Amino acid sequence: MMGGYAGKHLEVDLTDGSFKNVPLDEWAAKTFIGGQGYANWLLWKMTEPGTEPLGPDNLLIVSTGPITGLAGGTDRGDATFKSPLTGLWGNSQFGGFWCSELKFAGYDGIILRGMAENPVFLWVKDDETEVMDARHIWGKGVAETDQIIKEELKDPLVRVLCIGPAGENLCGEASLVQNAQHYAARTGGGAVMGSKNVKAIAVRGTKGMPPLADPDECFRISENDVKTKWSERSMHRRTYRWLKFGPQASHVERADHGIGIFKNFDEGDHPDVPSLGGPRQLRMCRVRDDSCTYCPVGCIHTSLVRSGPMKGSYASPKWDSTANIAQQTSMFDMNGMVYCNAICNDLGMDAEGVGNTVAWAMECYEKGILSREDLDGLDLTWGNVEAEAKLIWKICHREGVGDLLAGGFKHFLPEVGRGSEDFAMQSKGCGFGGYQPYAWHTFGMPYRWGVAYSVNDIGGHHNTASASAYWNNSLTYCSFATGLNDRKKLDLLNAATGYDLTYPEDWNRYGLRFILFARAYNIREGYGGVMPPSEADVLPKKAFKKFTYGAAEGEQMTVEDWLEGRLRWYKDHGCDERGVPTKDALRDLGLEFTIDEMEKAGAWGT
Repeated sequence: MMGGYAGKHLEVDLTDGSFKNVPLDEWAAKTFIGGQGYANWLLWKMTEPGTEPLGPDNLLIVSTGPITGLAGGTDRGDATFKSPLTGLWGNSQFGGFWCSELKFAGYDGIILRGMAENPVFLWVKDDETEVMDARHIWGKGVAETDQIIKEELKDPLVRVLCIGPAGENLCGEASLVQNAQHYAARTGGGAVMGSKNVKAIAVRGTKGMPPLADPDECFRISENDVKTKWSERSMHRRTYRWLKFGPQASHVERADHGIGIFKNFDEGDHPDVPSLGGPRQLRMCRVRDDSCTYCPVGCIHTSLVRSGPMKGSYASPKWDSTANIAQQTSMFDMNGMVYCNAICNDLGMDAEGVGNTVAWAMECYEKGILSREDLDGLDLTWGNVEAEAKLIWKICHREGVGDLLAGGFKHFLPEVGRGSEDFAMQSKGCGFGGYQPYAWHTFGMPYRWGVAYSVNDIGGHHNTASASAYWNNSLTYCSFATGLNDRKKLDLLNAATGYDLTYPEDWNRYGLRFILFARAYNIREGYGGVMPPSEADVLPKKAFKKFTYGAAEGEQMTVEDWLEGRLRWYKDHGCDERGVPTKDALRDLGLEFTIDEMEKAGAWGT
């Protein structure tokens, strides 16, 4: 057995309550590494084309990677499934403590299939697995669920991954939540778990780390990782920024560069943005700093509303979520931002995704497409904290207009229509992240954000459109951790497993394999009902607007700019002009096994 891996996944069939160990496939592990990559291989292998996202035959695969638990920033997990939000490959990552705990229990991942008759939670303690009754915690928020399970199992060190009411109600953007503050938020994994009547997966592991190929080298790299994070150079740059202000620093920083997302992406800058920034949060409401296992960065800054009608609300605001529920809805109220974030967190809802929905609804209200009557009496004007909070609650509980909006863009846009699709800031059903489409990508990619949003394999998300992102999600490693560059990550993988992968040759080759395999899966599944992919890899009209204010004044991505960038991305990543991977590229990357299914789906025509 290769080092770093526990050597097996736990497969649970909820329909009959059975479970079995699935041995790690060593060829697939070396080909797809772990985490996201290996899970996508399992999804391809273990599901049939056309699987219903909320049906019993869909899988929810929660995975670790070969370096999980080895260094600060490696306690990351991956959730993979067919998405109810998009009909495409669904994927999201989360941090915390659950992932290392699962590895210490002796598993590389857990595979859920089938559907339980009544609500249950899964209890895994080393080699012992039990499916337990969860009817008494169905309907509760994630914080209370976490506490009840720990008390019931009489162990405060149990790590709990659960869903809230949004997942139970099969909302398209429902999250998986760990320790009540770490979220696998995007593309609806919480709804898939809810469709299986699973409230939580509780894990306790006491076996420790699996054997490593070169433990001394692993320790040396991990030690240098910490030294790098705390070096004088780092402390004067990114690490200090995360420690001091956390991701909230991005509010002012993005606006200063003209790439904020104010008023449903209407402008990239705004004079009131300091009211949302990290310094404001630090002074007003920050009460506690936290981090994931072993990580010295500590970017999780828990905040508490101390006064007013929202007093007592607490959350750990982060850029990608609060940008969408605050900047995008023109909410310049720190307490309101924490409050809406807290609602999303405890109800198990993707704040980034639902923020896109609320901002779209506000613009519909402004333009007269949705009336106050349509919105159950809500005065959904820009910046109205109370109305926004109530709409989020309605969506999570599928109450009134919330039932219409709960499925996500692909479900409600055909119902509403009237030109509202022109300013629905999404691609393939998944709402954009917190970056303006016109801006050039900040993570080392030679493309605009609009190109990344349109070609992304899970829809309009800001992540997983690059080789580095796929590597991080497969290893698993946090992009905020900063201590290991790509070469050092590969060194740690080799030391853990005994592989001899090279940088940059193997790094780039594997990265392209990850990207095209995800695209191949989407094509097998009909690309969300739109083929060829170039007909689905598109943006709304508003993405091409010209900006008129502040740091973004005069900026614009034209349709021609975007089409040129998208074509360049296709060519750079082994695809033809229609966005379909070429057969030669697939064969060269060891993905020839995908060709037959892609042909059946009409990838290359008749």
